[in-house]
Amino acid sequence: MTSPIYLDNSTTTRPSEKAVSAMIPYWTTYWGLPSSPHQKGQELYPLLTDSFKTLYQFLGADEEDQLVLTSSGTEAINHVISSVYKDITLSTGKNHFLSGNMDEAASILSIGQLEMHGCVGKMIEVDSHGIITPQALIGRLSPRTALLSLSWGNGLTGVIQPLKEIAELCRQRGVKLHVDATHVLGKLYIDLKEIDPDFLTFNGEQLHAPRGSGILYIKKGVKCSPFIYGSADQGGMRAGGLNVASLAGLAVAVQEASEHCDFFCMEAARLRTQFENGILQIIPSAQICFKEIERLPHCSTIVFPGIANEALLFALNRRGVYASIGGGNFQQLGLMLVATGMNEMLAHSAISFSLSRFTTETEIKEAIDRITSTVLSLTRLSEHI
Repeated sequence: MTSPIYLDNSTTTRPSEKAVSAMIPYWTTYWGLPSSPHQKGQELYPLLTDSFKTLYQFLGADEEDQLVLTSSGTEAINHVISSVYKDITLSTGKNHFLSGNMDEAASILSIGQLEMHGCVGKMIEVDSHGIITPQALIGRLSPRTALLSLSWGNGLTGVIQPLKEIAELCRQRGVKLHVDATHVLGKLYIDLKEIDPDFLTFNGEQLHAPRGSGILYIKKGVKCSPFIYGSADQGGMRAGGLNVASLAGLAVAVQEASEHCDFFCMEAARLRTQFENGILQIIPSAQICFKEIERLPHCSTIVFPGIANEALLFALNRRGVYASIGGGNFQQLGLMLVATGMNEMLAHSAISFSLSRFTTETEIKEAIDRITSTVLSLTRLSEHI
């Protein structure tokens, strides 16, 4: 039986065994609620203290900043946009919300929901490299702009946004900045203080944490209303009872991500280069997207001219190679590439591959063989139609 090769790690990752193991005691033994006024609640305090300390250190956050554990990065993004509407729009009338036209679904759709409440959502166009330039941002900012919500790095294309310049513009114009850091954490060294966002979110499962964990960071002094009401959990920021097992698993996962960051950055980039060169040696017509700019080290978007990406993705799935063309939390990859000015037919011939720290050189070599043989087979088939 063909061994599967998983190259869709921007969508989700295999949970770390250590992270899963760390969760088990909080399902079987320490299953109380921290808010309970008795021993079953109080016995959880050491875990809460240690876990949140790990998360603060991972992000480089100050003690005065606030971290809220959520069920996902998507929930955290919705929390940010909802709170800005309640805390800023309703009191000041600033009702313009911005995001990038290559951004992920959670921001775009959440902003879209506000339009029924009289808000205006606008997309900032990217350049040919998939980057939002300061000039493009200035063209969209207005005195009525309340929030810019932006992904730091794109999990399909690997494009990294110039957030230092963007953040400075937001500060100058009095616009709140939300950054989703899901795809850069553990893959790049980041300096939270250099960007100094008002809000930052991330989804745990892209860091090998079990599914069902996310974090909302709120900078000290920034008002943020609750998104889920019903109790005083997490300082009144999120009702429903703290998911202690999820917190335990996430804390272990981010600790591992910190410890492996040096290795991952170098090894993923090396394997990606080997992967891309191997594809080009056999399929010289293939095109590597965004290779002329700095990319996330684990992401590769490759165009295979003349082959519909849906057909190629289906064929690769049958051969045990798992990749992505978007959907779910992402926009469709083809539409994103069209937004950069790429020819529409080429754009819909692109596949995204993303590695993890568990990806091996043996898997990369085998993936090159399976992908190129599949592409050649589909090319021959199309020539006879």
